[in-house]
Amino acid sequence: MAKKLSPTQAVVMNWLNKGWKAYVAGGTRVEVNGNPVCTTATMATLEKLGLVEKLGVAAWEATEAGKQWSAPRQPES
Repeated sequence: MAKKLSPTQAVVMNWLNKGWKAYVAGGTRVEVNGNPVCTTATMATLEKLGLVEKLGVAAWEATEAGKQWSAPRQPES
């Protein structure tokens, strides 16, 4: 899968592709496992990319495509 994600989006997907769910914690702040990770705008973008799906009004989980996503490997120095 060749979706180029921002660093924030990658952090979110690193959590969600392991089975965690993201929840709105207040206002536009989104948390995973009690850790603030992004905003609802970030989640909307990931939803448009097909990597997450909304659960109810304030939660998300990875889609099958999102579960397959993996961070690009960093070149060794």
